[in-house]
Amino acid sequence: MLSLFTRRPAVQDPALSWTPPGTTVVQRYRNILGPLESAVVLVYTSASDRSSAYGAACLGCTYRAARNDRRVQLGEAEAADLANAHAAHCRAINRGLPAPPDDAAAARMVRSRLQSKRAHGPSAHQVHLTDFLEDRVDLQRDDDFIAQAMSEIVRTGGHFLKAAPAYSGDTGTRFLVQPRPPRK
Repeated sequence: MLSLFTRRPAVQDPALSWTPPGTTVVQRYRNILGPLESAVVLVYTSASDRSSAYGAACLGCTYRAARNDRRVQLGEAEAADLANAHAAHCRAINRGLPAPPDDAAAARMVRSRLQSKRAHGPSAHQVHLTDFLEDRVDLQRDDDFIAQAMSEIVRTGGHFLKAAPAYSGDTGTRFLVQPRPPRK
């Protein structure tokens, strides 16, 4: 009879402990919306990143941030400040965990990010894996997938992306986004 009246632990929201594949979540923020469950805002970095680049992403809306207003990569403290400010003002309800895209959709996301990196100018510029930090929660893929997707774009005739050997002393490949054709 005693077991009928014992308290059961509240069901834990999976978003409070979820880590998107390919990331390391360092902080989580949540706003209280009364009886409704509010969305979780993550502060994260790439799982294999050895730099100090961080991103912030809301699991309830489309908010994503990986650079500040000066287009500089976010440090952990700045990403946390942005996530906290967003959580305080976001009115999105908890949508649950985002479904991972299939490989074709994830490859299209990589291609889209690369296209957005194209600039008008005289020379190509190198793409870094930190350029995909803003997309990590949506991609739910690791660095190897992103590098493989870029290699596939180069292989299949992606005229806007070229591969070159890494600089001397390094092993691997570097990817260069080619500039847009000159405006006429």
